[in-house]
Formats: sequence, structure tokens, C-alpha cells
Amino acid sequence: MKTTLFTTLAAFAGLVLANPIAYTGETLRSSIIEERQGGGTQNYGQNVGACQQLKRQFPKLTAYPNAPLYQFEQDQFWSQTCRLEPSCVFQPRSAQHVAEALKIIVATNTQFAVRSGGHMPNPGANNVNNGVLIGMDGLNTTKISTVGGVEVAQVGPGLRWTQVYDWIAPQGKLVNGGRYSPVGVGGLLLGGGLSYFGSENGWASNLVQQYELVTANSSILYVTKQSYPDLFWALRGGSTNFGIVTRYDLKTFPLVDVWAGFVNTDAANIPKILDATAQFVAPKTGGSLDPKAAIDVTLFFNATSRLFSSTTSVFYNASVSTAPPALVNFTKIPTTSPITARKRTYVDFEIETEYSGNRNFRQLFRAASQKSTPAVVKFNYDIFKNKTQTLRPIPGLILSFVYQPLTVDLLRQSRRNGGDAIDLDPADGPIMGLIINAAWNNAADDAYVNAWCKDFFDTVDARGRTAGYYYDFIFLNDAATGQKVLSKYGKGASLPRLRRIAQRYDPQTVFQRLDGGSFKVSAQ
Repeated sequence: MKTTLFTTLAAFAGLVLANPIAYTGETLRSSIIEERQGGGTQNYGQNVGACQQLKRQFPKLTAYPNAPLYQFEQDQFWSQTCRLEPSCVFQPRSAQHVAEALKIIVATNTQFAVRSGGHMPNPGANNVNNGVLIGMDGLNTTKISTVGGVEVAQVGPGLRWTQVYDWIAPQGKLVNGGRYSPVGVGGLLLGGGLSYFGSENGWASNLVQQYELVTANSSILYVTKQSYPDLFWALRGGSTNFGIVTRYDLKTFPLVDVWAGFVNTDAANIPKILDATAQFVAPKTGGSLDPKAAIDVTLFFNATSRLFSSTTSVFYNASVSTAPPALVNFTKIPTTSPITARKRTYVDFEIETEYSGNRNFRQLFRAASQKSTPAVVKFNYDIFKNKTQTLRPIPGLILSFVYQPLTVDLLRQSRRNGGDAIDLDPADGPIMGLIINAAWNNAADDAYVNAWCKDFFDTVDARGRTAGYYYDFIFLNDAATGQKVLSKYGKGASLPRLRRIAQRYDPQTVFQRLDGGSFKVSAQ
């Protein structure tokens, strides 16, 4: 089963703006390579001037094509669609390095991209053609400290969540981080981030207590709710519009053993998975009312074999030895392999997600939302099942349709823990996050697969509107290029504020014109 699971289980989630755009309206620590020999080709692309300056100032941290450091950075992308051709790569080791590099990039008007874990599959979101790729692997801080009297884990954006958990768990602590271990710290937190602890803590970003941020003019700011309240709010879900975050200070909480694992089924038992999911989200009796419980339900379709299957992650944040009532229905379903859910350490559970880091495929995400009711579960599966019958047998293509419940508790906790740019109203909850993930082999199929997935979610949205299920929210971490994510935040109220904040800290529009990134305020 693991040969197919990697295609969806890392469901977290750009457009290269080649021309100037004004604001509209309102394992890796040990794997880091120093490029000591200065090898590689230097006549690659049009932005060689910035690369030459970076190479002179940072000879060991800058590399051209064919050099080991360049190849290392190119190998970090989850999706093959993101393997572009930067003129050079730069791997900073401090915020000051980033600040100095930005001076060169801005002065030469050079296109650039910033990559944390490389998990966002949108081409141009975290890489660039004919520009500078800033790979954050060297920013790998791990330190326990305090911010305003609150204990925090200081972590660098170059880390993956598996490294964070491996470091902090032996100290009896944990953070509100990503669900799938190969995903990078930086992208997940800038998009809000879903955690298995969401109903207790809100979005992953809601427990960030401080950001170390390099702005477009190369200032290094320490952003807290007190020091820069506007930036602090904007960085919680506002993407790459305000600067480059070089450290996140995350509030810690005590580590306990959990009851967690995976339930894998064949097509014949998908109706039972759907029934268990519907019962989980039932408004008065469902397991989702227990803030310690979380699920992530994935339905697969193999375009070659034409077969369906499913996997469901079940999680309970307490040291219990048997299935808690909130999740027991999932343990009664016939499975294709033994259910792995059991009492275990959190790190042991996260190890089980490592296969989601397979980097050999072309990938895409697309996201939508509906009001979370029992009826929407089968409603959307029926659309998925019917639409897959129109799908061509693309070589290697596996579709994954994912249900991610966003509970009322999650929405409440996001506000209790300081709020964010996403600003979903708890009165509108619960919400069902929906994701389509596609994985396939050949670039020749890119246009067809992208068009099919867009058409599928256009159908989901249209039928959802007719049935009264549609909810106007797109989760940034799972969104596709071109989806209008930021305009939906706070029922439309957040985007004008985000634009004003971006204008305040980046009046020259560096992060709109030069940084590819994802989901820019100027493009919403």
C-alpha cells in the first residue's frame, strides 16, 4: 500500500511575476553542502550579475549549475514540476546573509525565489528560471528560549518537521507543527498550517510567538504581537508578501503519548469509511466534538488499474491504550493491512508519514471548502467517483481526494491564540476542507491533468452551491496556482489590510515584482 500512499498524505501546500506589478486597491543539517571549489557553469540565464556578486561575497554559499550545492538544492523539490533552472543558488546561514543577498538582488532587479522544504508543487512557488534560488537549508536553528515569558522552540525555516520533532520530543516538549514529517517548516507556517493539535491550538501558525524577518530593505525585524502587531497578524497565513522569515519561535507544550495510526481499505469498504467520516462530523454526537481527536481521510483512484482505495489517519492526543469513542468507528472497518493505530510516541507516529516525501513524481494540489455536515461526505465522493470515469489512463497517474475537517474548536482557538489573516468565523463552522492531489509521470500530461483537476473542483463548487454546501474558503497550503486564496480571507476583509501592510514594509514592491512565491496580494 505504501507505493500509493505518498501521493496524497502530505496535503499542505505561485506565480512567477516576471514584470513589475504595483499594488492594486488596498536530515538535512548533515546534508548541507558548502560549495568550496566554485565549480559549475557561469553563463546560465540573464541574471548572472547578481550571481557574480553573490559568488564574490559568499563564495562557499553560492553555486552555479553543475556544482554539488546547486544540484543539492535542485533535488529538494517534492514535485518534479518545480525543477526549474535558476542562474545560481544561494544557501544562507544567517538572517544577516539573507539581508546582504537581498541588497544585491534588489539593486540588480533580479528575479528570485525562496525554498524552505520545497513541498508546494506549484511551478514558480519556490524556484525560478534565470534568477537566484535562495535555499533555506542552512537556516536550521533549534533552541529552547523564551519570548515575553513564554517558552518557545526557536526553529529555522530550513528544517523539516521530522527534524523538529526528533529534536524537541526527547526534551518532553512538542510544538503545533505539520502533520507529515517531510514537509518544511517555513511554507507550512506562512500558509497557516494544519496540525493534529488544531482543535486544541488552532492553525499551526497560531502558536508562533515571534518571527525573525528580513524585509525588502534588508532590515532584520523581530516581529511579535507587541513589536509589530500588523506584521504579526499578516504573517499568520499571509504567505510570502512581507519578507523572508529566517526563524520561527513556536510556543511549546508538554509531550504525551498518543493513540494514532492509519486505516487502509479497498474499494469495497470505502462506503464504511464514508459512514465513519460522516459520523465523525455529525453536529451533536460526532467525534470531531472531542478536541483531542483528528482525522484525515484520503480516497485514491489509480488511472491505470481504474481501482479505488482509501487511507485514513486517525489521531488522539492522549495516552490511551484502546480506540477512544471519537475514533472507534474507524477501527471496525475491514482493512487491506493491519490497522497501525495504537498507543505510541508522537515521533513514532510521525515516522509512519515519511513515505509522503517521495520526490519522483509530478504533483499538483487544488483546494475547496464546504460546510461540514454528514451529507457532504458521500455527496462529494459520488462526484469524485463519477468524474474519474472521464479520466484518460495517464501513465502513473494517481488521484487522491482528501477530506480535512476544520472544527469549530480549531476556529475558536485560532482567535483565542491571537488571530490571523485567515480569520475564519467560528459561527460559520465546522468547515470541510477538500483537496485534490494528482501525481503522474510525464510532463506531456501536465496540461491535461491540471485541466481535469480544475474541472473536477469547478463541478464540486457548482454542485455544492446548488445543494447549499459551498463555503467560500481555500486553504493556502493546498491551493493551486491561480486560485484566489487571499481574497477569501476574513470574508474579503483581510486582503485590503494585507495590501496596506505589504505596502508599508515593501513600498518598492520587491516581493510582488521579483519574488515568485505563492499567492501575492497584487495578484488576488
